[in-house]
Amino acid sequence: MLENIKAQFEKPRTLTQSKYYTLVRRDHWPKFYWDLYPLAQEYYHELNPYFLFNLYHPDLFEFSKVITVRDGYLNFASFLVDHAKTIKNFTSAPLLIHPDLAPLVPPFISDLFATWQIVQKNQIALKDAKKIIIFGLVSNEYLGDLSKDDFLEKIKLKLAPLKEIPLTTKIELFLPLRKEIFKVHQTEQVNVYLLMGLIKDILPGRTFEFTKTQILEEMNFRDHYFFDLGIDKFLVSDNYMHYFMQARGATVNNNSLLSPPTGSLFSFDLSLYHEFHVTPLPQVESIFSELFFYKKMKNQEKNLHNDLHFQSLVMSLLRT
Repeated sequence: MLENIKAQFEKPRTLTQSKYYTLVRRDHWPKFYWDLYPLAQEYYHELNPYFLFNLYHPDLFEFSKVITVRDGYLNFASFLVDHAKTIKNFTSAPLLIHPDLAPLVPPFISDLFATWQIVQKNQIALKDAKKIIIFGLVSNEYLGDLSKDDFLEKIKLKLAPLKEIPLTTKIELFLPLRKEIFKVHQTEQVNVYLLMGLIKDILPGRTFEFTKTQILEEMNFRDHYFFDLGIDKFLVSDNYMHYFMQARGATVNNNSLLSPPTGSLFSFDLSLYHEFHVTPLPQVESIFSELFFYKKMKNQEKNLHNDLHFQSLVMSLLRT
């Protein structure tokens, strides 16, 4: 595995590299991908960050000796129940996943996987930030259903540290609205009204600035804190907004490490401000068998990400 990683790093040939960009038919990507903007925006590094749900044909795996998996719980689980038995027939490329996705990996193909972790050695505390950018994709899949008390409490706890910030700290809100991303029949959300109420309760009397995608045109976020309200990695595990902010000097509440992790196998700089580390797959109990049993019971060939019961099963197994 390490030899493949080094070879990929030294001679990167990837699906996100501009040289091969036009060879990929983006009209074959699932429609929900476009609703994941800006979380799923494409970006490049030498170990090929990519969504497995966009690999619409096995031949696409040949573009890279390594794939850094960007999928969240749901789509990674759907990919594995579809391909776990056959994946070694079309690729031997190591798949680098976020450690939170490790329980989904079936033991019989665990040798294909390692994990990635981010190191940002210079981080600031919330109280020291000149500006805090509060971010959340306003959908049930990202924030949870705020009409239910348990999810409402999770967001309250997430917001609680903001009570201690100085009155001089500027606060900016970036809250893209989305309908239910994976439901076939989509419904409007009231989450944004509930979320704004929570933010105002935590920060009474404060003035907020609202931003949209123009924030992606800025280049310097040093002394900024990007405060992501996402409750887990159900939608994506490699969030473009985190990469964008950290690459421009911001601190992000994504549990980035201050120093290299124990057992780091390989590392490189993603930017002037943060590093990418490859680490062994953690030894955790696999939940794959429960997911695969559901697939057999349903006798469904693919696209379980659209199955509401499969979504609920993944949530119940991984959301704490």
